[in-house]
Amino acid sequence: MYRSGGYFVNSDRSARNIEWGPWVIGAMGAVLLLLGVARFFLRHRFDYIDALYCCLAIVPAGIGFIVIAYVVQHAKWVSLLPLFAAGVLLFSYPVFDVALGLTLLGTIAGPALREWRAKAPPPIS
Repeated sequence: MYRSGGYFVNSDRSARNIEWGPWVIGAMGAVLLLLGVARFFLRHRFDYIDALYCCLAIVPAGIGFIVIAYVVQHAKWVSLLPLFAAGVLLFSYPVFDVALGLTLLGTIAGPALREWRAKAPPPIS
């Protein structure tokens, strides 16, 4: 700590200590979601069946995300195969764009909301 113009400055709470991982994953999820929505918008077609496919594709997208995360941590060279498969699905199907975007956002939002709720003061009765 040092003194700067009458105020104590603590460098431990600076912007350099931001955890960038959740922000990057959240941004990737938002970009994929918006990319899928834009692709549906450019097709001029989005009906109930497409919405059902998007909801159902969340499960395989989540499983694929877990598999890719596991393989990247344990076998970096082998991770090229599931990453390639995910890339093919992303470029081929806008449903997978939306599903993977929602999966990534849900992966980040769940723990973030749980942490926020734990830090919130108790309600006044």
